[in-house]
Parts: sequence; structure tokens; C-alpha cells
Amino acid sequence: MLEDFLQKQEIDIILLHEGRLPVFDDIRDFAAYTNIGTTGRGTTVLTRDHIQLTNTLCLPTDKEMAAFFQNVTIVNIYAPSGAERRRDRENVFSNELPYLLRGIPPLLLVGGDFNSVLTNLDAIDTQTTAGPCKSLLEDLT
Repeated sequence: MLEDFLQKQEIDIILLHEGRLPVFDDIRDFAAYTNIGTTGRGTTVLTRDHIQLTNTLCLPTDKEMAAFFQNVTIVNIYAPSGAERRRDRENVFSNELPYLLRGIPPLLLVGGDFNSVLTNLDAIDTQTTAGPCKSLLEDLT
């Protein structure tokens, strides 16, 4: 199903989360760059075979990774979700992502699942917003 979607939509690069190996090994015409941790899950960047990523950097949490294509840095994020994992999520935005983004290059592609409420419009029945995530995004713009 994923392979059909990639081919029909003519996608060159896609950022995925909660991926497991070897599910991406047999997708025709695509290379998989993965950060799969001890949980057996993690983040993945799939690229067409002609797009070769270099200098892949994977953090031990298995939820964030960065790679380079020519002069573009690609960062894939999967922040923890839920109120009980708020401290883990704040750590992602306060410590782990700044590490991946150090020396921010001129061209940056950041994508993923931030699992963060930036404004009251982003969620129902909440008044809490994601301070570290919002601050990091403001710094990038």
C-alpha cells in the first residue's frame, strides 16, 4: 500500500514514524534511512534511489534523525505524545533537536510529528501550550 502511494503520487522523499524493519527494505526504487531503537520502532526517511542522503545522524532515543542531501539538511522528528510524557517531549525540543540543528544550514527541511499544542486552536479542552516546541520553531523562522 505504501509503495503504491509513493509511486502514484510521484513522491521523492517521505518522512515516516513508528517504522519497523524490514518493512521498508522491499519498496521498489526507494532507499530507506532509519533510526530504529531498542523498542523496534523509530523514524525513517525514504528517498528515491537517485537521491542519496549522506552524514545521517541518529539520536539514541530513536525518535529523531538528520541527514543531508546536497546543501539541504533534512530533520525527521517524532516527539513523545501524551501528558505523561510531557517531560520527554520537552527534552526533545530543549536538548535533542537543538543538537541536530546546531550550525543551522541555509536550507533546512524539518518534518515529523511534533505532538505539541502551539495554540488553543490546536486541541480541545486544553489551555497548555508547548513552550519549548514553540520557542524552537520561532528560532527557526
